[in-house]
Amino acid sequence: MQRAQSEKMNLLAWKYIRSSQTMISNKTDRLRMAIFFATVLLCVNVLHAQGTPPVWLPEVQTPPKGFDDASVANLLLTDADGKKITTVAGWEKRKEELQHAWIKHLGSMASVRKKDQHYAPPKIEVLETFDGGDYLRKKILYETEPGQNVRAYLMMPKEIKTPRPAVVVFHGTNENSYHQTAGVFVQNERATGLQLVKQGYITICPQCSIWYCTDDIHLKYREVTAEFRKRNPQQWGMARMVLDAQIAVDILASMKEVDPQRIGATGHSLGAKQALYLPAFDERVYCSVSSEGGIGFEQTNWEADWYLGPDVKKPDFPLNHREVVAMISPRPFLVLGGDSSDGDGSWQYIAAALPVYRLYGQPARIGLFNHRKGHTIPPEAEEKTFQWFEAFLDPSQGGQ
Repeated sequence: MQRAQSEKMNLLAWKYIRSSQTMISNKTDRLRMAIFFATVLLCVNVLHAQGTPPVWLPEVQTPPKGFDDASVANLLLTDADGKKITTVAGWEKRKEELQHAWIKHLGSMASVRKKDQHYAPPKIEVLETFDGGDYLRKKILYETEPGQNVRAYLMMPKEIKTPRPAVVVFHGTNENSYHQTAGVFVQNERATGLQLVKQGYITICPQCSIWYCTDDIHLKYREVTAEFRKRNPQQWGMARMVLDAQIAVDILASMKEVDPQRIGATGHSLGAKQALYLPAFDERVYCSVSSEGGIGFEQTNWEADWYLGPDVKKPDFPLNHREVVAMISPRPFLVLGGDSSDGDGSWQYIAAALPVYRLYGQPARIGLFNHRKGHTIPPEAEEKTFQWFEAFLDPSQGGQ
């Protein structure tokens, strides 16, 4: 329905542009009129495409008690020459510079993938298929880094009439890894991939690269990372995680059952870090939820080789995760905290990104929900995730 309304608005706008141009004889004035309306049309499309935010959006945009947003409000809207950024075009240019600066640190394995461009998916081997009654679950194997395979669960509703929204679901650090997010052994609150497929989404639950890329549940991340760094000395582990995440999106975007304009991402703990980085470097990801990943360098072990390396803890490190959060704008991004890895201390990153989001218009689709229940996903946080995706990915469209 939203897409049909958008097309109708576009048609009416362009008809008005043409009729206005016929009433203006001066060529320069006609050109100015066309540019003006095209700009208006672009803004309308950006805002309309973002959907209707949840009613609780103001709640997750309320600063914690005692926090002064003004302390971080001007940290991002300044270009490389120190000039103030006041337009979307100015920020888009700055964002591209920041993305390349981050890629330089991560290593060339990381890259920016653009929306509306095709990226060929890898060759997929189906290892097994499970009939869940109203959904199918396929265990698949595919290559990411040359000679290195990743396993994942790809799940979809049985009845699909038109393309549906899809979500990449990243797992946390636990012995069941990607089996957990797919609900293979235990169907608990972290089986997000399974819960979403039952709500009408197509989901892919990839295995994180710091496992052996086998079904061995014993995590040997130090050994795996050492081997990775030996093969790729110029890459940090997050570069590989970004690449793996983008390949998961390649798979989804190539499927005829998936609407490539409605792809989301979510993850908890380790997976939350991927749910932060993926949309920052992949414009095809429209909506993301990051649960208890610890945004700040000081909040979790970002200095580990399987993430960003020790330089991020140095006082003179030139980059900051405020930039990564802002690089997601204007696409919807929600942080879930439990006062463990994320919490009130994470608000500074949201506050810094809010002015960037507001360049694109109101309301800004970004926020922090602190459930204050530790490093877990309690029912209220789980519900926020589902409502966030329902608002912006709209699973009711393309259903049975």
